[in-house]
Amino acid sequence: MSLDSNREKYESAEVVSYYARKMDLQPCEQHLFERHLKLDMTILDMGVGAGRTTPYLARLAKRYVGADYSRSMVEACRRRYPNLEFRLCDATDMAQFDSGEFDAVVFSFNGIDVICTDEGRARCLAEAARVLKPGGIFIFSSHNARVLGVWPLLAEARGHQVPWRIFRSLFKSATLVARNFGRAHYSRGAGYIRDPVHGGMDHYVSTPETMIPQLQAAGFDVLEVVGGHFPHVRTSYFTPWYYYACRRQTISAASDSKA
Repeated sequence: MSLDSNREKYESAEVVSYYARKMDLQPCEQHLFERHLKLDMTILDMGVGAGRTTPYLARLAKRYVGADYSRSMVEACRRRYPNLEFRLCDATDMAQFDSGEFDAVVFSFNGIDVICTDEGRARCLAEAARVLKPGGIFIFSSHNARVLGVWPLLAEARGHQVPWRIFRSLFKSATLVARNFGRAHYSRGAGYIRDPVHGGMDHYVSTPETMIPQLQAAGFDVLEVVGGHFPHVRTSYFTPWYYYACRRQTISAASDSKA
C-alpha cells in the first residue's frame, strides 16, 4: 500500500506520543485474550502501534513479533522494548512471514479499518489466514457502522465526574447521530467514513452481519463477537466497535465450506 493520509498521521510524533500514553487493555480485549490465547503461542501483534498490547502478549508468547506499517511506531516500540522483535510490515502484504508461522494474529484497536479499500482488506484477511497455522487464532476489531450513542461509563466516576460524563456522552451522541443515521454506511451496515480523530482519517466501518461473511470467505470460523464496552454495554447502538475472535479453518474444513 502506498503512503496515504492515514499512514501520514501514524508517522507523526504527536500521534505516536498519543498512543504511547495508552497502555491498558480494554476489558473486551482482556476477555478475548484470556479465552482464546494460550501460553507459549507464537504471536504476531499486527498494527502494534506504540506497543500498548505488547506487555500482555509478550508475556504470554513463546515468540512475540510486533508489526506496524508506520516506521515511527516501530521505532518507538524498539526503543521501549529493546529485547523484543518488531517489524515494519503492511497488513495487506505479510510476505516477510512464512505460511503457518504463527499460532495467533492480533490486530487490535480497529487497525484493519485504516485499510480503505475492499481489495486491501480482503488481502489483509487472506494474509492473516496464510501466516496462521491451521486452527490458529485471529483476534481483531472493527468500528460499528450503526453506532448512534456514547454510553456514559459511570462505574468508576466520582463527584463532579458523574454529570460531566453524562453531558459529554449526550454531546457525543448527538454528533454520532448527525454523522451516521440515515447515511449509506448505516443503511448497508458497512462502508467508509471520514472520522475526525487525529485531524481526520478515513475509516472502514462494519457490523457483525457484514464482517462475518468476509471472514468466512478468507477461511475463518468466528468463535466469539463482543462489543467494545463489554461487559458494561451490550446495546448495539451504543457499541463503538466490535471485537472478533476467529479460528483459521483446517484445509478440509475450508474445502468443505467451498463445496
